[in-house]
Amino acid sequence: ADFREARATRLHCQRRLSVLTECSVCIRPPAPMSLVDTASGLAGACACTYTGLPFDIAKVRIQSGQYQYAGVIDCLYKVGEKEGVRGWWRGLMPALSSSMAENMTGVTVQRAIRRQLSPHAPDARLPVTTELAAGALTGFCTSIVMNPFEVIKTRIQMSNLAEAERPSLFGALHSVARSEGVNGLFRGLTALWARDIPFNAFFFGTYETLTTVMLRKSGLASRDDLPSYKICLAGGLAGVVGWTCVLPFDVVKTRLQASVGPQGRTDISGAIMQIVQREGVAGLYRGWTAAVCRAFPANAAMFLAVETSQRILRQMLNDKDHVR
Repeated sequence: ADFREARATRLHCQRRLSVLTECSVCIRPPAPMSLVDTASGLAGACACTYTGLPFDIAKVRIQSGQYQYAGVIDCLYKVGEKEGVRGWWRGLMPALSSSMAENMTGVTVQRAIRRQLSPHAPDARLPVTTELAAGALTGFCTSIVMNPFEVIKTRIQMSNLAEAERPSLFGALHSVARSEGVNGLFRGLTALWARDIPFNAFFFGTYETLTTVMLRKSGLASRDDLPSYKICLAGGLAGVVGWTCVLPFDVVKTRLQASVGPQGRTDISGAIMQIVQREGVAGLYRGWTAAVCRAFPANAAMFLAVETSQRILRQMLNDKDHVR
């Protein structure tokens, strides 16, 4: 009897140990996904900036109203003719800094929100209103972080100074802060909020919806399984939808940050009314072709870099856990 009792106790302890082991695996703290998101946002920022900067320069110059161009191609041709091919990447450092601030913050915040809402299925389809709300909150956060870099980028891209005479990124930041105060670095923030909150709502909402539909149609469980061309298609279309919806606010933001008006107005409604009075409704869509020409390849490259780097980093973390 003592032997049977001891054997039963041993088996019971073994079962408890097995249960505890399984539970420890289940409740193990998740991999530092926020760091993975931030790193993948950095990769996406680099891909987005280098791919789309020439079209961004064309968009800014057309929107400003200070230059006369027949269109995107004419703008790029004249910039290249006058400033050389390097002119197409004028303001690279501010643009890259702005994109890094935007995408590192944006990807981290948006993915963190989705994990909180769906902790056990990060690729699960959420209601459209939830996706839009998550994107809008992301846009609020990214605007604050990127606005100083947007001010500097816009002014450098508008400048006619030779390359040797242009200030460095930090020199330009210091110059604006010294001459206009800290408020100068946040010039146009309200317009940026008006642009980026709805932009990110439509941008991330469109991307998440398209990739979810693609997963469902293909019978796949994770975005990791989607082929690269589908990621690029979803990312590019998300960029086009987002920019088309918010371009009027981008025109206002560009003019406020470039300090060319409208006549010093800093309120969005007043700026919009003055643009419409002077240029008609079409003035609010200045640079649409350039914005779309930039949006598709730049955001396709961005999401491809984000998803690919996340896949690689997650695999590296999982391999490291297995070695332990």
